[in-house]
Amino acid sequence: MTLKMYGLGPRNYFHSSFNCFDFGVIVGSIFEVVWAAVKPGASFGISVLRALRLLRIFKVTKYWNSLRNLVVSLLNSMKSIISLLFLLFLFIVVFALLGMQLFGGQFNFEEETPTTNFDTFPAAILTVFQILTGEDWNAVMYHGIESQGGVQRGMFSSVYFIILTLFGN
Repeated sequence: MTLKMYGLGPRNYFHSSFNCFDFGVIVGSIFEVVWAAVKPGASFGISVLRALRLLRIFKVTKYWNSLRNLVVSLLNSMKSIISLLFLLFLFIVVFALLGMQLFGGQFNFEEETPTTNFDTFPAAILTVFQILTGEDWNAVMYHGIESQGGVQRGMFSSVYFIILTLFGN
């Protein structure tokens, strides 16, 4: 970078947006190395700056047409992807609130309170997300059935989990 800056001159070097980005990445990397030397145990997430170095790979898109077309297509579809993610988040919020109404404060069993519950809004969001990903969703459903009084009275609560799984997937 220093050699390139010397050859082009500071004004021409900073005229290119990639050179500005490269300068920022290198300054961040130097800051990270100095900070790690001064305070070895306290990185507090500064090492995340290393991930910025990966963005330098996009310079290859200048010479590789198929990769450039892929990146351009991905960037053009971001509006649709963001809309879809917003709709998914809204779906998760609605089912988390519904789960809080149906099961809030009822997953307290004699053995323990499971970590997946509907007692608080953040816990309900995480529980709905866990069900949507399919990670041990049946155990959460069995806790819901048990919280409503067992198999006889808790069958209605299984409808919530089945609808959530069907519409969520």
